[in-house]
Amino acid sequence: MPSKALTFYGRFLPSFTRIGYVARGLPLRPPAGSLAGQRWLVTGATGGIGRAVAMRAARHGARVMAVGRDPAKLAVLARASEGIEPAQRDLSRVSENLGLAEECGSIDVLVNNVGVLATAYGTTAEGFETSYATSLLGHFALTEALIDAGKLDRAAIVNVTSGGLYNAPLDTALLNLDRGAYNGFLAYAANKRAQLALADHWAGRIGCAYAMHPGWVATAGVSDALPWMDRWLGPLLRSPDQGADTAIWLASKRPAPRPDRVWFDRAARTAHHYAHTKNAPSGIDDLLAKLQADVARAKDGQ
Repeated sequence: MPSKALTFYGRFLPSFTRIGYVARGLPLRPPAGSLAGQRWLVTGATGGIGRAVAMRAARHGARVMAVGRDPAKLAVLARASEGIEPAQRDLSRVSENLGLAEECGSIDVLVNNVGVLATAYGTTAEGFETSYATSLLGHFALTEALIDAGKLDRAAIVNVTSGGLYNAPLDTALLNLDRGAYNGFLAYAANKRAQLALADHWAGRIGCAYAMHPGWVATAGVSDALPWMDRWLGPLLRSPDQGADTAIWLASKRPAPRPDRVWFDRAARTAHHYAHTKNAPSGIDDLLAKLQADVARAKDGQ
C-alpha cells in the first residue's frame, strides 16, 4: 500500500472503526424514538448500510419504500419486516430515478444511500461513467424531481457519503471521467465531495438536509473494492447497523444543518482534513450546471 494511503488509514482508524463508535458511547444511546406514521424512501436498500437503515426505520414504525435492483434480495427484505415496501429500480439510470420520483407520494425522510466504488471503468446504459451515475447523478435527478413536485416539503434528506471525500475537493472536472483519465478511488472521492455540496444546496431549498459519514463499515462493497481492508481491519470494521446509526439519528432529531460539515457519530465535523480540499476549483453553481446538463442529456436520449 502506498505511504499516502497508509497515513490516511492510520490517521482515521481509531475514530472511523467500531473503536470510535464504542468510545463515544453510542451503543448506550438509542438514535431514535417512534417513527410511526412516517414515510421513508431508502435507496440501495438490499444490503449493507442501506438495508440497516431500512430495517431500523421500519422497526421504529416507519413505512419504508426500499429501493434496489435485485428482486430476490428485495423479496427477502420485504419478508423481514411488514414495514418494508420493495421497489425494484436501477438507480444508475436517470430515467428510473425520474420514474421513481413520479410514482411515489410525499416522503418524510429520503436517504440517498445507493453508490459504488468502481475500481474498473464502465458506463451505464445512458452513457455515463458508472460510479458517477450511481453515486451522484441519480441522487440529484431523484431528489430534485421530488422537491420540484412538492413531495419533500416537510422532509429530511440524508446523503450517505464517506471519508473518501477528504481526498478530493469539489471539482466538476473529476466527475464523469472518461476511460483514459479514470481512477476509481479519485472518482469515488469526487462523487462523495459533491454529495456534501448537494446536501448544503438542498438544505437551502427545503431546510433539512445532511451529508453523513457512516464510518468504515463491513459491507460487500468494501470487500469487493477494498479486500485488504477486510484482511487487515476486519474485526475493527463497524457493522452495517452501527454505520446506519447517524442516518437514523439525523432523520429523527433533525438538528440545524451546518454548511460544509459532515455528520459523523451524531455530530457535525470538519469536511476538510487536508488543505487541498479547501480551495475548490468548482463551486455549487458549477456542480448544479453540470448535473442539470447531464439530466437533460439523459432525457434527450430516451
